[in-house]
Amino acid sequence: MLPEVPARTRRLFAAAGYRVHEMQRFGDRRHCNKAAQLESLCELDFDRAILLDTDMIVLADVRQTAPAGKFGGNVVHYPNPSTEALEEIARNAGLSSLPRIISADAGNGVTYECNCNGGFYVIPKTYFRTVSQEWKRWILWLLEHNEPLRREGKQIHTDQVAMWLTIHSNAIPFEPLPANINYFIHVEGGHQTFDPDLPIAVLHYHNAVNVTGLIEAPVPVTAEAAEAIAQANRQIGENFNNQVFWDFRYSQFPERGSGVGSRGENIRLKRSVLKSLKVEGAKCVLDVGCGDLEVLKPLRLKKYLGLDESEEAIRMASAARPDWKFRLFDVLRPAENLEPYDTVLCFEVAIHQKTAEDYFRLIEFLASKTKRQLIVSGYEGAQQKNANNQFLYFHEPLSMSLERTKRFRSIDVAGAHTGVTILHCQV
Repeated sequence: MLPEVPARTRRLFAAAGYRVHEMQRFGDRRHCNKAAQLESLCELDFDRAILLDTDMIVLADVRQTAPAGKFGGNVVHYPNPSTEALEEIARNAGLSSLPRIISADAGNGVTYECNCNGGFYVIPKTYFRTVSQEWKRWILWLLEHNEPLRREGKQIHTDQVAMWLTIHSNAIPFEPLPANINYFIHVEGGHQTFDPDLPIAVLHYHNAVNVTGLIEAPVPVTAEAAEAIAQANRQIGENFNNQVFWDFRYSQFPERGSGVGSRGENIRLKRSVLKSLKVEGAKCVLDVGCGDLEVLKPLRLKKYLGLDESEEAIRMASAARPDWKFRLFDVLRPAENLEPYDTVLCFEVAIHQKTAEDYFRLIEFLASKTKRQLIVSGYEGAQQKNANNQFLYFHEPLSMSLERTKRFRSIDVAGAHTGVTILHCQV
């Protein structure tokens, strides 16, 4: 990982069992950074290394298609750069010969063999150190001799072309791999190298992710691809992470932000409820899961603290009300104590708790931090429409969970929207 990757992101990978290595930016300091990761792996014991882009999801065991003693890769989707550019680069690099010409995977144009899409590389340990050193050398050379790429506007392919030069100039044994291990879905194409006898093992979805965090192809796909996408989305649902999802949602879909509960008529409903319960007159307000602040930002609150586990949410909320206080805070695993507040708000946080343990931990947190009144929303019953939703959950009626805390003398319905009930709880 790069040095600037936040500690909490590193903890996510560590908790999942990954070994985390720190690396420095390299080459163009953006698209070529992946070349810097190889050096830290050279001393490890392995048969072959598989390098993946971050916009890929593995669906099947790739070892059955990954060669053991050869460099493996799938040909570029489209002829980027052109064969003319590759020929000029080869001449400038002093290469005396070129590999054979083959079709690009999308079936639109041709390229030279070993010009592989950078999303999936298989590198045997025998050639790993050579690839590590030579890939970086050719990247730096190409950045100094980039006229053929610059002329076509293909500078983003510097690392890919450098790998082509690495394989070819060092005579590294190469095995072309089928589209099954690097199956793109973001554009239409023929997948010329697809092997119908093998499953789609790795989806390369690029930016084909919808507002709910699921993969959604923007173009027509085959039945095999549709099933692979469904399988990928099941994996995403089974491993759903609130922090990761909400950072993604606020950064990529700010117009949707905190969700339908904080948009349109629901904003007016919530503001009406808050004003009727005299929240603006409260001594202090704690907002658990403040989100992008679309509901609260016009209210006049005396002492406000917004909590959220999403850095993007905190950034947006702070920009909306720079006079209020906000804190990145995980209420389920708090690293610090927080004093009780006169009024506590918590809209649509309970419905996103995947496990019953997390759900009940949230309820206990809310109850323990409430001095006078808690205004909280959640489900009073199971929602059939959410049965297959990967980030909406029902564990038990919200009012029942709140009663069990024995903290409140009254729990009343204050409003409702889109299947969600707003409860007013008085200590």
